[in-house]
Amino acid sequence: MDDAPRFAEMISKIAHELRSPLTSIKGFSATLVKRWDRFTDEQRFQFVETINADADRMGRIVSEVLDLARLETGRFELHPTLVDVGAVLASGVQGHSALPGAERVAIDRPDGLKAWADAERLGHIVSNLVENAIKFSDDGPIRVSARRDGDRVRIEIADEGLGIADEQMPTLFSGPAPAGGAATPSGTGLGLYLTRRLIDAHDGTIEVTSELGKGSVFVVLLPADAPADDD
Repeated sequence: MDDAPRFAEMISKIAHELRSPLTSIKGFSATLVKRWDRFTDEQRFQFVETINADADRMGRIVSEVLDLARLETGRFELHPTLVDVGAVLASGVQGHSALPGAERVAIDRPDGLKAWADAERLGHIVSNLVENAIKFSDDGPIRVSARRDGDRVRIEIADEGLGIADEQMPTLFSGPAPAGGAATPSGTGLGLYLTRRLIDAHDGTIEVTSELGKGSVFVVLLPADAPADDD
């Protein structure tokens, strides 16, 4: 794809990603403004909680778009530290608590496990993969786990959802499909593309195994320790 059509396609996909939380925020806030007295305090709190979650989601999308722009122009910088992986997993899951199906996510939270990573960007990686699993599995558990694997930290997100066709695998992380093309399991195609780019920037890898109708397992491997010259 030439640069200009690819850029236009990405803008279209980004607008699509932003439209859903913006519509939710507008709908719930307008309902509260017009019908405040008709709701109990508990109902109002639920509305505000949903608005807050969708605002957080929009903020994350904007942050990721800025990262994507920096990656595409070579101006991207990581700020790695020894990150508490369990805390990042919990935050990544909690960020999607308002999504239908989020209650199916279970975390095997590791105690004391650290990874050499940029905490914010690792959060984006986990969040994108968890959101992907929720959106593309109608039922069944979604398992999020992490463990030490040699000199790497292994993070797994497994679902029992739609699965991925073999013909989609080669382009799964390559970005949005051309206009009229089939959607990838990441919805717009931007989520998995950015996820791979962020993992590459961490000197990590991502792999996926999948079977149609039975689900998918995404495995992320990241450095567990700081490079020797950073000690």
